[in-house]
Amino acid sequence: MAGTDRRIFDMANFRRVTVGRLPFWRRQAIGSWVDAGVWPAKWIALPGEPEAARTVAYRNCFTLAAPEKFMLGVCADAVYRLWLDGEELATGPELGDVEHTYVDTYELALEAGPHALVAAVSSFGGRGPYAKIEFRHGFLAAVDGACAAQLETNARNWQARPVPGHRFAQIPGWPGSVGQELIFDAAGYPDGVERGEGDGWLPVTELWPGGDAELRNEFAPQPLLYPAALPDMLATPVRGWTIRYAGPDRGRQFRIADHCSEAAARAEAELKAGGLRVPPHTKTKFLIELDDYYCVRPELVVSRGRGARISLGWAETLMTEEKEVRAKGWRTEWRDRYFFGIYDRFLPDGRDGMRFYTAWYRAGRFVSLEIETAEEVLRIDRLALNEFRYPVSFESSLEFDRPELGRLAAMARRTLEMCSHDTFMDCPYYEQLMYLGDTRIQALLTLVVSRDARLVEKALRMFAASQLESGLMQSRYPSRIRQIIPTFSPFFIAMLGDYARWHGGPLVAELLPAARRVTDAYERWIGVDGLVRIPRSWNFVDWTGWPMGVPPEADGGASGIVNAIHLYGVSSLAELYELTGDAVMADYFRTRARRLSDAVVKAFWRPERGLFADTAEGNEYSEHMQAMMLLAGTLPPEIEEACGRALCEAEDLVRATVYFTFYLFEAYRKLNRPDLFDRRLDVFREMERLGLATLLEEPEPSRSDCHAWSAHILYHFYASMLGVRPVGFGFRAVEVRPQLPPGRTLKGRVVHPAGGTVEVEAGPGGATVVLPQHLSGTYYAPDGRAVALNPGRNEIKG
Repeated sequence: MAGTDRRIFDMANFRRVTVGRLPFWRRQAIGSWVDAGVWPAKWIALPGEPEAARTVAYRNCFTLAAPEKFMLGVCADAVYRLWLDGEELATGPELGDVEHTYVDTYELALEAGPHALVAAVSSFGGRGPYAKIEFRHGFLAAVDGACAAQLETNARNWQARPVPGHRFAQIPGWPGSVGQELIFDAAGYPDGVERGEGDGWLPVTELWPGGDAELRNEFAPQPLLYPAALPDMLATPVRGWTIRYAGPDRGRQFRIADHCSEAAARAEAELKAGGLRVPPHTKTKFLIELDDYYCVRPELVVSRGRGARISLGWAETLMTEEKEVRAKGWRTEWRDRYFFGIYDRFLPDGRDGMRFYTAWYRAGRFVSLEIETAEEVLRIDRLALNEFRYPVSFESSLEFDRPELGRLAAMARRTLEMCSHDTFMDCPYYEQLMYLGDTRIQALLTLVVSRDARLVEKALRMFAASQLESGLMQSRYPSRIRQIIPTFSPFFIAMLGDYARWHGGPLVAELLPAARRVTDAYERWIGVDGLVRIPRSWNFVDWTGWPMGVPPEADGGASGIVNAIHLYGVSSLAELYELTGDAVMADYFRTRARRLSDAVVKAFWRPERGLFADTAEGNEYSEHMQAMMLLAGTLPPEIEEACGRALCEAEDLVRATVYFTFYLFEAYRKLNRPDLFDRRLDVFREMERLGLATLLEEPEPSRSDCHAWSAHILYHFYASMLGVRPVGFGFRAVEVRPQLPPGRTLKGRVVHPAGGTVEVEAGPGGATVVLPQHLSGTYYAPDGRAVALNPGRNEIKG
């Protein structure tokens, strides 16, 4: 039926919507409390091995007697592509876990007549990206509207067929954190499947009804459904790319001696125009350089080429050696270098207009297009590189008097963009996982530049969902491979505090119990001397010279840094209770913080050095220890003053690297040392000199060329240099305390969640501050003066 009356769906009649509550249970009669939250729509699957990696197409061919407007909820395990009348509508679902399975909701308006709704659902057999937690292959479509009985998933409405042309294989030399490579064989991909056409469609099995997470109260293990929290991901064409190499395929190396510049120019023109022809019996490859770092969902449309093999590989940069080491050098150099990448493989079957796509997005700056033809000529009709990421809206802005800082700000911005998807993530290329230590920084930066806090709120909820019986958070979540870094958990408290100050809302009260449980987890490890000793674990702090980033004595011993991080968490919780107006709990946690602080001072303070040691018995010192103790805000004034002075002057401290300089820079701000902040930006300046478009995970040699935690310098440009920070719950007032190197100026605006912006122009002669009408605050001058700020324009001299 689907092929008898081909119609073209008008995409103007389709849009993604976000809803506070899912409406799809309403038609279900509730006989008792057991039925609460049970949906009429059923999860469906093709009979077979539920845990196998496979792709299955599902179709519903239906006829509407009259035009209909309705809401459609879609979910799948693990991922889906959705078509209506042959037009691709969407991909999904949003990342979650089994007990937080997100339903994408769409609004459609359909004409009367026949239609075909089709979904291709791919499951990875438990070997997909670490961030994709699978339960069982299945598909769910629910409808709120008059046509619900026709469209919702059940054995009556829907049919399915396997798609054997999708196979998944381990990426060679890869741990599996970003999933597998897709081998897309057109010979096993039925023609017209997106339109619901062809033979071979089979009955489906009903698994269980959809279950509303907020209403179900008695059920066997199954996905619990929440409304998707986020808007559509950005999906815009990447148009800035250049073919750098065209020539024979001689393995990983792109030899300049084999390169033909004329062939590269011709191939680029043909690819962009839509008509690259590759003769029979040809083995060739092209190296494409993108004009920026991108996360991409690639598509390839080809004609003819039966028996050809097309490989599409992605890399952040090319290596200087014929082995995958961290020898990279200048990032845009490709001549005589080696390509180690993540590939997907496409196998044409000779048909015209065959469309290939990937099951997951890819990331990097270089693309290797490798082609080997057989008996037929191959024509590449279209290579589409569609940028794919969260649509971060940058509503705050900066104007620097030094172009180099503007360039660093642009690199930090791009890093945040590339690490923002349907969760935050540490890096888009290597792991694609939302780590708590990284996310605290990403979330804070997002709150500074945008009113859109949805991704921040989702991150907070997901980490709360990851909390273990012990009270610790999982170090990364969602993740099908559990990992625990105890030293990350206190930063959840700080992250919730950031949200309370910069945005505010009922979510703070909702998650306060989870924050408190983090401190309770540490309490059970406190000994008679008042110090925390965490049993052997990965107590990561920073990628210094410490083994695996773990400071001395952190594995079961009395580590000063571990205790300081716990102290920072307890102090942050006291501040959080104070922000929410709970004076009793604030006093309780301040008492706990003082008790722990006294124990740390007794064990680790070295008055002769004016420093805190990293261990109780040794004389090793680090910037990490001093910064965390200063930021905890619990030290006696004389110790705080001495520690601050020594942090700035001592030359034998273990130095913080890229990640932990976030906390070091916070300490510099507390000490009013913008000169040191500017000096320590040198490690980031070196990244620009390497030709990077984004910021590194750590100083060279670095694994990742795009790592979220490095973007924190942009936060400090706003909150430390420009000096704009919120006061009170929900940014009720503002503090403006610019800290600039001598003779420098800075102009910028910082978005306010209630509307408007805080505008600041600061320099040697004073500052101008413009506040929205609903906001007042205080300006702190370099000489220590406090000046009241009123709504509107404020001029401060000196």
